Amino acid sequence: MRFLSVLPLAALQALAAVADESLSDNIIHPQQQKEAFNTSEIPRAPLPWGRVNFLHTSDTHGWLDGHANVPSWGADWGDFVSFVAHMKDKALRMKVDLLLIDSGDFHDGGGLSDSTSPKGAVSDSIFESIDYDVVTIGNHGVRTGAEALNIHHNLSRVFGDQFLTSNVDVKANGILKSIGHRYRAFQTRKGLRIVAFGVTINDPVLRDLANTEVYSAEWMFHQSWFGEAMGQEADLYVLVGHAPTYASCLDPKKDNPLVCLRDRIRKETDKPIQLFGGHAHHRNFTCYDDKSSGIESGKYCDTVGWVALNEVSSPAWSGAQTLLGDDARPNKTCARGNQGDIRDTPYLLDRRYVDWNRVSFAYHTGDLDSRDTGSPPVLASFDTPLGRKVTDDISKARHLLNLTHFLGCAREDYCFNCKKVGQDGNIYELLKDALSDTVAQKDRATTPRVVISNDGTIRDNIYQGPFMTGDAYAVVPFPNHFQYIANMPCSDFKKMTSHLPTMQQVSCIDDSERHHHDYSAITKEGHSPDLQSHLDLRSVMDDHSDDHQATFPQRNGQQKQYSPGYTTHDALGNDGDDTIHSSIIESERYMKLFWANASFPTPSHYPPSFDVVFTNYLAKKILDALNKIGAPYTDKDVVDYLPRAYTSRDVLVDYTARHWGQDIKNCPIKRPEDRGPPN
Repeated sequence: MRFLSVLPLAALQALAAVADESLSDNIIHPQQQKEAFNTSEIPRAPLPWGRVNFLHTSDTHGWLDGHANVPSWGADWGDFVSFVAHMKDKALRMKVDLLLIDSGDFHDGGGLSDSTSPKGAVSDSIFESIDYDVVTIGNHGVRTGAEALNIHHNLSRVFGDQFLTSNVDVKANGILKSIGHRYRAFQTRKGLRIVAFGVTINDPVLRDLANTEVYSAEWMFHQSWFGEAMGQEADLYVLVGHAPTYASCLDPKKDNPLVCLRDRIRKETDKPIQLFGGHAHHRNFTCYDDKSSGIESGKYCDTVGWVALNEVSSPAWSGAQTLLGDDARPNKTCARGNQGDIRDTPYLLDRRYVDWNRVSFAYHTGDLDSRDTGSPPVLASFDTPLGRKVTDDISKARHLLNLTHFLGCAREDYCFNCKKVGQDGNIYELLKDALSDTVAQKDRATTPRVVISNDGTIRDNIYQGPFMTGDAYAVVPFPNHFQYIANMPCSDFKKMTSHLPTMQQVSCIDDSERHHHDYSAITKEGHSPDLQSHLDLRSVMDDHSDDHQATFPQRNGQQKQYSPGYTTHDALGNDGDDTIHSSIIESERYMKLFWANASFPTPSHYPPSFDVVFTNYLAKKILDALNKIGAPYTDKDVVDYLPRAYTSRDVLVDYTARHWGQDIKNCPIKRPEDRGPPN
């Protein structure tokens, strides 16, 4: 285990320069961050343990301070550090292996990572307090060459040969170099021989093409180091990828490098292969054959994935031949899913998705006072010295980076997956109000305008309770400035939008076809099914929620109300979620592009001409659409609408400060018992 000071001295000294008296009562808060709340919901059963076990994280995106307003995800990185330490101790006592895996994307989401320059200057040092066995980079690590180079010089060097980038390079001094190591061949504490790779998907739209390179799976297969890796003795192949596990590989030159790598290895050996995916931001488990499978473990520090493999054979194994203790054993197989006779299928496994909170962590480490059936307290024995230090450092950093500044009180949840399009509580409807209210040039505030945005502007929900500066970073992490084309004719705008991915209606004053289309479905009462898109193998499947409730008896004969959350159906069945929740509408999505109207003389009618305002991220799409209709607009017609210092990240900050209540003492969150099923 590396010795880690967590926050480097230089970073603390720099932060201390802006310290204030708010730190005086904020030294150590062992129960996560002091603004956070513990859940009262207990996991449904102990974790199954096998000979080799894995804890998996992915897409943390800087969320190391936890989710203060969501008890199910209230733990911080210090709590996770303590959890990992206890789980490692348990693995030692059981004489089995426990490995730690992360599938990348460390930034672009949380204020702890994004409020510094470079991104991760503080959060990366906190992340490093977990001694991962295999870690890889995500597509958000190569958005700029500077960020990729920073990861190469810092995170990669801290983790050494545990940081794998089998297909990712960064330009250093004009030469492309692998950000980390290409592969790792190692033996576990109990002697299991593992060969590991780490890959990420190519995102050419957002990647810094001049200073980074992401190669195809086909490229990897022709490298000498790949042949060297495949020549190593292995009992198990571990493939860590910032890529979905469910996307198939038809062409190794362009398809999912994670699954393509699995397919190639399977052609050469029948040894077990375990995949750890990411990027899709949900929970999922995929079976490929009877000895290869893959897990995805949520996002934003809301999930810790657990995988237990029971029958990985190895001539070098020195661990327990028969597992000790009364813990459950893996009893599932990818050969026949979760059904049928498995006696003739020796390769058994299981998985679990653990909610990111102290109650769940303490339950699985034996540090929960189970005598209290109401809100069971976490015992003091749970918090390790390093875990306490990490929590303390996070708390200091949040205050010194001004992430705990109170902006306003959210009186309800605003989300993109618990309310349908057009309903109050859908976060995009809130953003449209905010855009029309805040994005106004002083000299043209009375000029009619539309303000265009895209669904990717929003990365997370706003939860009922205090809305802080750190939450604003999390909800809108990308700071795009506003540009515009002045006085565009309504007819041009309507034709332009027909070439953009949107479903909003445009009714010009002289438009004789104004009422030809029925958009009544997009109202406060419902939504058009055409506006939805669905990912295959999504975590939330409403028709399986009854399976959860039927499986587990209710306490004292009472029907228990579960809080909304993940209700996962995957390749192994419906029992993967560690804590039972009522289902949410996770497959709901908004229009790709949408806009807010402001200063219209008649709200329901578009005037003959108006300003068309948009983020700089959308400028090329807007001009391309105008060119398709033959409208005479060029780059010269696109000018800044507001000073570039004002960005999309400021919109909700300003709006909430103007319109939401400022009484933090009268700003309750929703407890799990109060949330109930969604509307």
